[in-house]
Amino acid sequence: MEESMRAGTGSRSGEPAVSGVHERAEGRENDAGESAGNLAENTAENIAENTAGNITENITENRGTDSLLSQIMGTFPGKRPDVRTYSPLALAYIGDAVYDLIIRTVVVERANRSSQELHRITVKYVSAGAQAKIVQALTDSLTEEETAVYRRGKNAKPHTMAKNASAADYLKATGFEAVIGYLYLTERMDRILELVSMGIRLAGMEI
Repeated sequence: MEESMRAGTGSRSGEPAVSGVHERAEGRENDAGESAGNLAENTAENIAENTAGNITENITENRGTDSLLSQIMGTFPGKRPDVRTYSPLALAYIGDAVYDLIIRTVVVERANRSSQELHRITVKYVSAGAQAKIVQALTDSLTEEETAVYRRGKNAKPHTMAKNASAADYLKATGFEAVIGYLYLTERMDRILELVSMGIRLAGMEI
C-alpha cells in the first residue's frame, strides 16, 4: 500500500516529483553557468597578468648598465610610464629616431664620405618606401606581440604624410617604426638589430 502511494506520487499526480527534478536541473545549469563565467573571467585576468608580467620580465632581463636607454634614464631619472600605455604614434616617434641612428651608424662606419653622400645613401633605407618594403619582407618573421604593435601603428591616423611616398607605404612605415620604438623602450635592442638586418636582406637592399 505504501509502495503504491509512493508510486502514485511520481506517476499519477506527477507534479511534486517532476518539479523537484526541474529544480535540481535548473540548479545544475546555474552552477554550470557560474562556473563557465568564473572560468572565462579568471582566464582573461590570467592572460592580462601574464602579459604584463612578461613585459616586465623582458624589460628586467634585457636591461643592462651599458644599454643606451639605461644610460639616458640614469642621467635623466624620472618616472617611466608603462610602455603599453604609449600611443602607436609616440612609439613610432622614438622608433624613427632609433632606426635612423642604426642606418646612419652603419653608413658612416663603412667609409668617410661627404655629408651630402652620407645623406644620399641613408635616404635609400630610411624613406617611407624603403621602410614599407622592409617591414613587408618581415611579415612572417614578426612575433604575435610585434605584429600587434605593427597593426596599431599602421592603423593609426598620422597628422602628416610623407611627400614622396604613397599613403599605404607611409602607414606601413609608421607601423614598422612603432615596432622599433616598442622594442627600444622595452630594452630589446638585440631584437631591433636582428629585424633591421633581416629585413634589409630579405628586401634585397643590402647595405
